[in-house]
Amino acid sequence: MSGQQGAVLSFGPFELSIANRLLTNDAKVVPLGARAMDLLIVLVEQANKVVGRRTLIERVWPERGAEQVSLRVHISALRKALDRSDPGRRYIANIPGRGYSFVVPVTSLASQTSENPKAPPRPRVPARLMRMRGREHAVAEIQAKLAAQKFVTIVGPGGVGKTTVAVAVAHDMGAAFDGQVLFIDLSALGDASLVAPAIATSLGMSVQTNNVVPALINRLQERPTLIILDCCEHLIDGASIVAEELIRRVPTLYLLATSREAMRVEGEHIYELGGLECPPEDCNLSAHDALQYPSVQLLVDRVRAVRSEFALTDADAPIAAEICRRLDGIPLAVELAACRVDIFGLGKTASLLDERLNLSWVGRRTAPSRHQTLNATLEWSYDLLGEAEKRILNRLSVFAGGFTFEAAVAIVADETVDEANVSDCVWELRSKSMIAAQGQDGRLRLLDPTRAFALQRLARSDERDLFRRRHALYFTDLFKQGAAMDISGWSRALGIEVDNLRAALNWAFSATGDAKIGVELAAASASAWMGMALLTECVEWMRKAISHLDDMNSGTRQEMVLQSALASCVMFTGGMTEKSYATWAKALLLAEGLNDIDYQMDAVLVLWAHELRVPNYAEAIRLADRGGEVSEGTGRIGAIATANYMRGITYYHAGRIAEAQSLLELSLHRDDEASRQLLIKRFGYDRKVDNLSGLATLAWLRGSPDQARRFNQMAVAEARQSNRTVNLCGALTFAGLIAYFTNPDDGEAEALVDDLVTHAGKYALHNYQGLGLGMQAIYEIRRGAQISGASAMLYAGLEKLSAARYGIFDWFLQAEFAMCMALAGRPREGLDVFERAKIDLDESRWYGPELHRIRGELALSSGEGLAVGRQYFQRAFELANRQASLSWALRAATSLAIAEKSAGRKEAAWRTLQATYAKFREDFETRDLRLAKRVLAVSHSHDGAANSMP
Repeated sequence: MSGQQGAVLSFGPFELSIANRLLTNDAKVVPLGARAMDLLIVLVEQANKVVGRRTLIERVWPERGAEQVSLRVHISALRKALDRSDPGRRYIANIPGRGYSFVVPVTSLASQTSENPKAPPRPRVPARLMRMRGREHAVAEIQAKLAAQKFVTIVGPGGVGKTTVAVAVAHDMGAAFDGQVLFIDLSALGDASLVAPAIATSLGMSVQTNNVVPALINRLQERPTLIILDCCEHLIDGASIVAEELIRRVPTLYLLATSREAMRVEGEHIYELGGLECPPEDCNLSAHDALQYPSVQLLVDRVRAVRSEFALTDADAPIAAEICRRLDGIPLAVELAACRVDIFGLGKTASLLDERLNLSWVGRRTAPSRHQTLNATLEWSYDLLGEAEKRILNRLSVFAGGFTFEAAVAIVADETVDEANVSDCVWELRSKSMIAAQGQDGRLRLLDPTRAFALQRLARSDERDLFRRRHALYFTDLFKQGAAMDISGWSRALGIEVDNLRAALNWAFSATGDAKIGVELAAASASAWMGMALLTECVEWMRKAISHLDDMNSGTRQEMVLQSALASCVMFTGGMTEKSYATWAKALLLAEGLNDIDYQMDAVLVLWAHELRVPNYAEAIRLADRGGEVSEGTGRIGAIATANYMRGITYYHAGRIAEAQSLLELSLHRDDEASRQLLIKRFGYDRKVDNLSGLATLAWLRGSPDQARRFNQMAVAEARQSNRTVNLCGALTFAGLIAYFTNPDDGEAEALVDDLVTHAGKYALHNYQGLGLGMQAIYEIRRGAQISGASAMLYAGLEKLSAARYGIFDWFLQAEFAMCMALAGRPREGLDVFERAKIDLDESRWYGPELHRIRGELALSSGEGLAVGRQYFQRAFELANRQASLSWALRAATSLAIAEKSAGRKEAAWRTLQATYAKFREDFETRDLRLAKRVLAVSHSHDGAANSMP
């Protein structure tokens, strides 16, 4: 052995430096323990000879000897190390009864000493990943940062692609360093003391001292060099010491490291690498749009690698986007999921992720072992944590979607890990990329794969239900506090916690949970669900909570809150059903029994809304008056404003325009902001928006289209600012109608209707969706589309309105559709549509005069005669004047003036139209006013004018 102290022995792809006690494979260090290295040296020195077991024990354990079992263990470890680097070749043979033999030819290379150095075998930088996606900006930023600051550490969670990016940087900067780029993979090293020797070996230096750093410093002074230290986290202490010393002492050195945590040494600059960008949640996402995001590009690219014909369709685009979001855009996780798509397809793969994020899916065989599965990647990081950090990470897995630092400390700290230790551990976990930052406000989260891993570990302990309980109690308290907060505070503090809310409720109502906590949390969060417009989900949780009520909860405020929230959401999502009405009636009784004025007004308000939307105007007026009775004498401005709002809205729907005007103005201008916000919080319902929309309609009816437009703009802006879908849909409804009445062909009205359908469909508001579909059908007819397709769209919308018991606009939609069919040259079919609608022309509605006018136009176009048409026009004009509706009166007078043929009648109709037109004071560019002006200016035949009418 002494004769070969300076020798470098070669066998297979390996080189063994006996002096340095270093085994390399293609310039990469092969990790060996001290005993395994001793055994290898003895066996290689006597290659192709049998070395007895006793001889091996005496040479490797000279001080105390060893048992045969120890020898077998270390021989096995040596065989595994050689096999990992060169699989399939047999290096060490077991000779039964005698010992072991090294059976591969060994060649002695020239001695590598510092005095007679061999030209260093320049370590190859791994090949650039040919299909790297979405990292161009990161590579460019790191290059710029490295050039300016010389020492950069790429930090990020396992599987995020740190090595891939570092390799790309190495290739791009190779020319700048004249090829002097050293890539050193530290993952194979088992001891921090081997970091410096590994760098020295990559430079072709002989290591003949315990401290090789001074020699390294001397060698690196010779020329500019870029060193990449890959995978530093498990040797972070040793790597940081060496890196700091080298970067401080060698001005020509540039150092790029990859690690799951920063080195925290002088001169280091951090680049935090996150997941690939993912598409936002959007059920209408197209394949083209989805493929603009790197995470989806990577997913599709990897699927095509195994299924070349694969193409992402528009139908599958939202599923692909959800898979990428679920995996936080982590490239390794996306690649592993892509391997499943070939077997299961996109939909099933997404379902598997939802059911259980599978950490054991296997990836590329050529990947490092720590990247073969997500579990292996996470195990690698987890094993580097201290015991307290592991415990805290496991407990943090009870959070879903993110958490604040304060919440983490409040829930996780206990007698085993106090608050100070939790605080330290949380920030340590953050620095080690086990916790990610979420947004700019200091919020934290576990990436989904990390959370799934930690949940598995928590499940193995006896702490799972204990900390899920603490999590549920914490958020119960938080949502109770939110019930007393102003709306801006609610929106920020509670809206972001929806995933934690779901997780807490799911646990509380599970077999191992506590239903009492679930009921309490459901009641506390009722207004939050509605405020977020998650109405369908609110229905599910309220029903579940109500099903767990017991005798102790009966008649309590808690039951009242649950029943009210359930009834409100059922109303918005399922429409005006008998069941929802009965639920609200029960809520009213509970509120009366508790003498709760606010909830009494809420219940009366919604019962009134039921009757209004059916519509049953007589009962709606009675309930509006009941609201007035409840509010009188209370001195509560908000309750009085609600009562005035109910009366005003009812009166204008019933055609009592003059009375409605003053009541809506009173409600709008004499309101209490706190009361209004409380109503919004409980039910996502804003009387201010409805008041503005109502005043807009009244302004149009009175002949002030400019004022109507301003009111509608205010209503839509207020609704958008409040971020309440129910309010926005209501505002868009009336804005779209008034825009249609004013100028139906300028594009604004149709855009508002499309916006309405989009929002209503997204949040399952079937009544507004039905109305929007009906309006879209009218536009289809106006554009000359096929009658059959437009009719199908109209009746689909009417079915939704009927299912939701929302009858306010069904007569108008069918009458207007019938009129459009007549204008399209199908008058008889248009009259059939009108008759099928079973419109009661004697019932008072705000658009009643227009129903009479349309019926008159249909009479003329279908051949019923001028006398019949004249009667309908005159009735429309009289009814419009009785309602004080100048706009409807103008339409009726215009139709009559166009229809009349005889000179005497035509002159009378002309004078009526002239007198009506003269009452307008603004916006003479509306469609109705332009048509009236033409009729007054020239003589029109009815047939010639009909096609130009809206």
